[in-house]
Order: sequence, then structure tokens, then C-alpha cells
Amino acid sequence: MSTVVLRRYQAEAAISLVVLLQRYGIAYLRGEVRTGKTFTALAAIKSIGYKSVLIVTKKKAIASIEADRDAIGLTEAVTVTNYEQLPKFAGDHFQLLLIDEAHGVGAYPKPSKRFADIRQVGYSHLLLMSGTPSPESYSQLYHQFRLGRAIWSGYTNFYEWAKAGYVIIGTKFVGTGQQVNDYSNANEARILADIEPYTVTITQKSAGFTTEIQEHTHYVQMKARTYRLAKRIMTDGVIGNPSCRSVLADTGAKAMSKLRQIYSGTVITEAHGAVIFDTTKAKYIMAKFSGKLAILYCFKAEGEMLRKMFSPLATDSPEHFNANPDAVYIGQILSSREGVNLSTADHLIFMGIDYSALSYLQGRDRASYLGRDRANQIHFIFAARSIEPRVYALVRNKENYTGSHYAADRSSLSAEADQAVRS
Repeated sequence: MSTVVLRRYQAEAAISLVVLLQRYGIAYLRGEVRTGKTFTALAAIKSIGYKSVLIVTKKKAIASIEADRDAIGLTEAVTVTNYEQLPKFAGDHFQLLLIDEAHGVGAYPKPSKRFADIRQVGYSHLLLMSGTPSPESYSQLYHQFRLGRAIWSGYTNFYEWAKAGYVIIGTKFVGTGQQVNDYSNANEARILADIEPYTVTITQKSAGFTTEIQEHTHYVQMKARTYRLAKRIMTDGVIGNPSCRSVLADTGAKAMSKLRQIYSGTVITEAHGAVIFDTTKAKYIMAKFSGKLAILYCFKAEGEMLRKMFSPLATDSPEHFNANPDAVYIGQILSSREGVNLSTADHLIFMGIDYSALSYLQGRDRASYLGRDRANQIHFIFAARSIEPRVYALVRNKENYTGSHYAADRSSLSAEADQAVRS
């Protein structure tokens, strides 16, 4: 028996979803972070009376969604899985397929493996759900909606859809200078007009959120060795030689990856795996912050560094973190930015920053929840005179930091690293 009482805005949204699913067989629930999208969707599922439902989500979100499913009384009807396990359901048929964090199926111009895996599952109705349906381009909406049959079914593929006026096709340079078509400049007004009849939106404002997010940037002087390594990557594209722990960055993309590692004190070598060489950021976090901490990192070696520093309090379980007052959450940004509740955190700390605007936009809301009586304190720990502040300036304006940005910044970044070594 259900033990859940929906808030008014959730109940209204659930009713709207029921209408769309019964009328069109497809609906998109666009709900901002921490507005209770899952309970809203489950309420609609229960109201319609589906007997077989498959929910596809991120691995870290499974436990939370299963708890919500059980609380609302849908244990027998709803199965929850993650994208990696989806091929196990190929050939099975469900009355409803719910795609959580549906923007993850929005790759373009070619469909992603996730899209192909979903197409192997049979389903009568489709419910898409995301807080950020098109974080980088409205072109990301094509493959999401093509999982259903209501709109854009007249176009064979993305390219045909784009040429029909949905995208202003340009060009861009990738890799070593190859010129390719750029499909990111989508026709926002036309696309939004098409999908509006199938979309239900919940905002934090409509849900009654009143707390604010306060962002803080911290600049840490790293060891001189860190800046020397960064400068070698930018000027030579290589550190060391094959007989030692060499690091190779012979393309702009590799250089960007290595710089992101180095400026947090680790680097992945060619033959010897990851090396931790500068714990300055981790020590700064330990010395600077008190209260309940949730720390997000980019690379596995950074997580290893942090877990050693905060042992035995470190955990990567959101449930354990929220239930234990002394726990310190340490999680990778990519796996923690979506579907993870860190609402008991006093401070949400990013040890560095991802080049993706999506990681910034979703990661910073992990500590939000309705009824929070204090501001969300978000902290970014940057290496002084590094690439990180430049990345931050872009992603906070919903723009990814790309190879073209790095190419433009490379000379000045190298000069800054040289100054840091000399200071």
C-alpha cells in the first residue's frame, strides 16, 4: 500500500502525464533538480495501472528509485535497471519504458549505443525524464523523441531532419584539423513548438524552492613540479621517455585530459598507470572545511587520494552518506551528477572541474532539496594559474570547454605555468 503523499504540483504534473501517455503514448517530464520527478512519474504509472514497466537510469540512482517504487506500492510492476545492463532486456516487452536522465540518449548526428540498446526492447508507451533535456544543443532532442512514435517519425534519420530546417548546418574543425559539419545550431523555436504538446514541466520555483546556491572559488598554489609537468605537456606534448613513467599528449584532446589530471595532482602514464604526485588540493580541503562534506572528483586516482585522506569516514554511497552524520561522500562527477541525492551536505566541493557544462549544471544541484533552510554552499578548488578558472568561466555559462578554446588559451596557459614555477 502506498505511503506517499504527493505535493500539489507533483499531483498536477502526474495528471498531465497520464493524459499525454494515454493520448499519444509518449510524454516528456522536464523537472528541475530535486523537484521529485521520480515520485511524479511513479504516481502517473500507478494511476494508469501499468502492470509491466522498465525504468532505465544511472547505476548510482537505482537504489533510490527502487525505494521510491516500493514506497508507492509498485514493487511488482516496476523493474529498475541501468544503461549498461539494458542489453539483458533485448526482446522483452513492457507496457511502459521510462528513460531517466534521457538527455543521455541525445547524441547526434549519429545515434548512440544507448539509443540502439533501447530500440532492442519492446514497449507500448514511452516516458522520458530529465532536468536538462538539451544541455548543449536542441539537436539533442531528436533521438530522444525518436524513441517514440508521436513526432518526427516522417524523417528517416537525424541528417534528413536537420536538412528539413531544424538545424542551421555549419562547419567545425576536429582532431588534427579535419573539417566536418556542425549540427549544434538547432532551430530552437521550431523544435520547442513541436515538443511542447508532449512535455510536462516542473520548476523549482513552482515547487516552492526558496534557498539559493552560493558558489565559492578557491585558488591553491600547487607544488612547483605540478606546473613544470603542465608546461611540458603544453609545449612538448610528452613527459619522460618510454623507459620511465612517460606521459604522452600528442593531440589537443589528450593535452586537455592530461592538464585536467595534473592540476589536481595525478596523471595517467603510458605504461605504469596513474601516479599521485601532489596532494595539495586534498590537504587544503581537509584543513579548510568542517561540517558534513561531499566531494566530487574527475579521475579515479583523485578519488584514491581523497579516500586515503578521509579514511575511514569516506563513502561513495549516497544513502550511507545521508544516514550517517560523520560520513564524507567522495564520488566521481560523471557518476554523481545525475540522480544522486546529497541533501545532507553542508558543503559540496569540486576538486577541479569537468570540461562539460552538464557536469557543472547538474553537479552543483546535488545538495538541493525542498525545505532546505540554508543556502547551498558550493566550492570549486582550482590550481592557481591553471586551465581550471578558464573552464569554469565557460561552463557556468552553459558552454563546454573545447579543443578550440584550448588552442586559443595554450600560449598564455604555458606562460602562467612558467610563472608559477618561478614564483
